Amino acid sequence: GELEHRRVKRFYPRVSKSRFTSGIAKQQRRERILFRMTERIPGDKSKKRKVTALRRRQAMKADATDAPFLHFEVSEQLPYTDPRVHYHMSSDARHYLCLSQWLRKCAGDPAFVDFLPRLQDHILSRLLGRDYDGNESPFSSAERSRLTFINDRIYRHKVIRVNFTTYDLR
Repeated sequence: GELEHRRVKRFYPRVSKSRFTSGIAKQQRRERILFRMTERIPGDKSKKRKVTALRRRQAMKADATDAPFLHFEVSEQLPYTDPRVHYHMSSDARHYLCLSQWLRKCAGDPAFVDFLPRLQDHILSRLLGRDYDGNESPFSSAERSRLTFINDRIYRHKVIRVNFTTYDLR
């Protein structure tokens, strides 16, 4: 009845609007195949799914504090952006990394060689209004020491909106 109608309507945004009937049918077939595949897995399915979901949540919590990214399940709203503004990033401060701990944890990673001085150079260049040309001009240790990370934190964001104009000359 009505519930089946709602279930089918979920597929509409994912299909071609010119041939939506065949697209919805294809999505239903895929869903049915996946459902049958899960039925073939031996063992107590409900218990296994609960344990798997619990492990996934625990793993997310474990690395949520020091992962440089946000998981898909985390939501971060970004309000309307004025098109004249080059970029817009959320001002949400919920998701942060403790910079010193994160750098200690990643000390063996080659990508983190001179990470902090390069980050400080990048931030100082932006604060001084210098344009980024692919190469940062190095600052002295005294100049870098004037830069302070409040509470030793840097913030992770899931969404950034960039406004730019391209001209396709084909």
